[in-house]
Amino acid sequence: MVDRNGLQHVPATLTPEASKSGDILSISGPERDLLCALSYVHLACGQSAQSLALLRIAAREHSHDVDLLRILAYTLIAEGLGDEALDVLDRLDAVDVHPSSRVPMTLLRSHALRHAGRMNEARDVFQRYVSLRASTAFINQR
Repeated sequence: MVDRNGLQHVPATLTPEASKSGDILSISGPERDLLCALSYVHLACGQSAQSLALLRIAAREHSHDVDLLRILAYTLIAEGLGDEALDVLDRLDAVDVHPSSRVPMTLLRSHALRHAGRMNEARDVFQRYVSLRASTAFINQR
């Protein structure tokens, strides 16, 4: 289409081209990092719903990324979605092999259980967190 100034306008495509087999476009590592960074900024600004939307996009393909799963679990808890957060924390338990992660993940699990309405379990897990935290503090003082 040519306007009155002689400039030609080409309609923009709103959706990216996908292969004819119907494959979903994959998210690269740098794109995942950008989504995580943007979601973190949204979360820090109190916009956990926007953060969650971005993280769900990234988690679709990077479901075993420990850092992404940690942010996702925290965001789900911030949104009050305890059952979903528990599912993510279960995945984290399977893929995160670092012993130093156990203490903070125990605290997150307590919060997720509370949001899921499982108060007795949340209380027990929180007590386990307090015990783990105390034993870690004692070891670090030596």
